[in-house]
Amino acid sequence: MKYIRLVFWVVLSTVSMGSWAQSNWKTVADTTLFNQNDTAKVWRSGAVSISQQYASPFNNMLLVTTKYDTLLSRGIYVGINEPRYDLESPDSTTVGLATESYANSQGLIVNNYANYKSGMTFPDVHTTTSEFNFLRGFPDSLGFRDGGHISKVAAIRATGTFANNGRNYKTDAFDLINLRFFNSSTAGNMAEIENFYGLRLEDFRGVNPAIIKNGWGVYIAPNQLKNYFSGQVGIGTTVIAHALTVAAPADPVQLTGLTYGAEQEDVLTIDDKGVVHRRNSGQRSFLTTTDNTTLSPEIELYIHKGGDAVFEVPPAPTRAGQTWKIVNIGTGTITLSRGFFVGNSVRYTIPNDEKQYIHEIFSDGETYVAIH
Repeated sequence: MKYIRLVFWVVLSTVSMGSWAQSNWKTVADTTLFNQNDTAKVWRSGAVSISQQYASPFNNMLLVTTKYDTLLSRGIYVGINEPRYDLESPDSTTVGLATESYANSQGLIVNNYANYKSGMTFPDVHTTTSEFNFLRGFPDSLGFRDGGHISKVAAIRATGTFANNGRNYKTDAFDLINLRFFNSSTAGNMAEIENFYGLRLEDFRGVNPAIIKNGWGVYIAPNQLKNYFSGQVGIGTTVIAHALTVAAPADPVQLTGLTYGAEQEDVLTIDDKGVVHRRNSGQRSFLTTTDNTTLSPEIELYIHKGGDAVFEVPPAPTRAGQTWKIVNIGTGTITLSRGFFVGNSVRYTIPNDEKQYIHEIFSDGETYVAIH
């Protein structure tokens, strides 16, 4: 009875606010008015206001406003197929269960049939199906005294639940957000969209976007999720000609966890920080030595101009498929810490004579072999 009195109070308060809201509520099959399970439809033409602050719905067909007066302030709550938790033994069978393959339910459907006269052009987004605004930070002169610290807020929050309570639930596909766009199937349709955006985050409005300390346009935390793009992706450019088009300063890509180094045949090289570099056309990485040296994977060519020296060479399995070229134009002999095959014999030295002063050693994954 308290619920019924509250409904009648809202209705009577609404329709008695003035001449703008005359009593035009209508009902169908209103024969069980005091039955809480009444399925009669109730409607009215004109605007409705349910508000703690305004006596008029202004330009809104339905105006609902509220203020912080409880731990949970909700303007509108819609529950579809909600279990009866007030029963002693809650059971999902206390609400309707889908019994047909084509059965479906939606909590809220909003259609905006946008019809405009010829010549109407809006410079910004004024016409939408729905608009959600989270407003904070208004001047104190407007009556706001917001000085609190909020840990996490969202302009729009979509949540879904899928739990296991001992039943063999199965869902073939679950979309947390599903975006669909329907266009005409009529051939030769003259309608056109100049630019279409499936999901668009426009540039920040205002004069000080620097108030954002750390920002992500798209942030997906679960590492078990795969991310898929069936179309082309552009970074730093809207002129996209390939599956991935990157328009950025030199060395725009960084990859970690890969073996770094450079070889003569490489077009891209990766440094020890995982940054990918473009090689200069025809330019090889080289190092001039005069003393003992540990060979580096980042150097392709060593030119020795000193006396006797020892070159430290890593195990051949760590260099499988890669080469070093060593040239001795110094006064001494280069001794390698690991031997390399010349024909069927193993050598450890590269002298400075005119017939043996240059060798290119290649690793086949087991040994080093002279290929020059």
